[in-house]
Amino acid sequence: MAKKFKNYSVGEKITKSNDSYTTWTNDLLRKLITSKTVINPGKTTGGHRLIESEVVFVFLSGFGEVEIIEYSNHEAGHGSNPSFGIEHKEDIKVRAGDILLAEEGDFIKIKNMHTTEQLTYL
Repeated sequence: MAKKFKNYSVGEKITKSNDSYTTWTNDLLRKLITSKTVINPGKTTGGHRLIESEVVFVFLSGFGEVEIIEYSNHEAGHGSNPSFGIEHKEDIKVRAGDILLAEEGDFIKIKNMHTTEQLTYL
């Protein structure tokens, strides 16, 4: 139990790294995972759907765009047609200081719109 009261860094363990972005994750707690992602200029994350989780994005530096797709049939999936079951799709501009909330079932993809600076978020 005492380990919960120590100061742990989000940046201890790289969980994914490629030419587009790097993610560090700290999964010390059972119900909350913290991570930091740095997206290189002009690059994007691969995108993923939130399964049994909700996310709070806190943008620390840079600016970009978040593609959010809400599916009305997120339990059933969308098969081979990615547009099947889309209830709402939006591209949201983000910059340092912005906070964005995403719900279970949402598909999230983040793009760094800057040509020389990294986009960083928790």
